[in-house]
Amino acid sequence: MSTQFLPSIRDNETITCRRCNTRQYPRSGNCIACHYSLPLRYVKIDIDSLLSSCPQEQRNQIAQSMGMVLRLLRKQRRMSQSQLANLAAKMNRSYLSKLECGQVLLPVSRLLPLARALGLTAVILRFEDLDPRKTSKSPGSG
Repeated sequence: MSTQFLPSIRDNETITCRRCNTRQYPRSGNCIACHYSLPLRYVKIDIDSLLSSCPQEQRNQIAQSMGMVLRLLRKQRRMSQSQLANLAAKMNRSYLSKLECGQVLLPVSRLLPLARALGLTAVILRFEDLDPRKTSKSPGSG
């Protein structure tokens, strides 16, 4: 499965560097002036690769991707699993460990307290249309 961390999802999106106050388009994830890491990241999980596998394998791949994202965000904030678990609505540390290892699929209702505990202001799901040239015609249509 392909999971990518992207600095931007729109061509017209701008962000201001917290270090030097330069307003810019976040192309590389780093400030164009001072090269400081910009605080904005998106995760891209390709649907096609998930749909090509069996349902249980899909769940496992999603769980592993989400676990990887959670671990990365926690480590970037220099938090221990115990600290994050306590901040996230008294979540059990061992459950958080299973999440990070991809052994458990995180329900959305548990994602929001974790996101808040990690200091995130939004969780965005972005849906991209398929390339019209790649879509197949449905049976019975012309």
